Amino acid sequence: MLNLYLIVKSLHIISFTAWMAGMFYLPRLFVYHSENNLRDEEKQRFLLMEKRLLKIIMNPSMMLTWLFGIILTIQNPFYLTEVWFHIKILFVFLMSAMHGYFSYCYKMFLYERNNKSHKFFRIINEVPTIFFLIIVFLIVFGVNS
Repeated sequence: MLNLYLIVKSLHIISFTAWMAGMFYLPRLFVYHSENNLRDEEKQRFLLMEKRLLKIIMNPSMMLTWLFGIILTIQNPFYLTEVWFHIKILFVFLMSAMHGYFSYCYKMFLYERNNKSHKFFRIINEVPTIFFLIIVFLIVFGVNS
């Protein structure tokens, strides 16, 4: 017998993992892309890598993470009464906002309007990691409390 809840939960974890892989990697690409001594073909290669990462992996993964998360919430409406869940949702919104900001950064590179340094992107690269850790700890300690 198939357990629909466990299937949806597994798909949520898989999509979240793919999304986070992109969130960790894209700003790292921006670090290298923002170096001043790049040749045109190197810039084009970075643009292609960034575009594919965003369009093929990150955007679909984020949408599926939200979709499966909403389905899980519908299946477990008692989560809506839990404080940890509301904090988790706040950080998922913040992660989504970072995703949007990274999309904006990609467009700035695409239109040759990037004015951020590689140092900026090295620092901003850590934000998704911090959000990820907070979200995971909220889930583990919230569900098991």
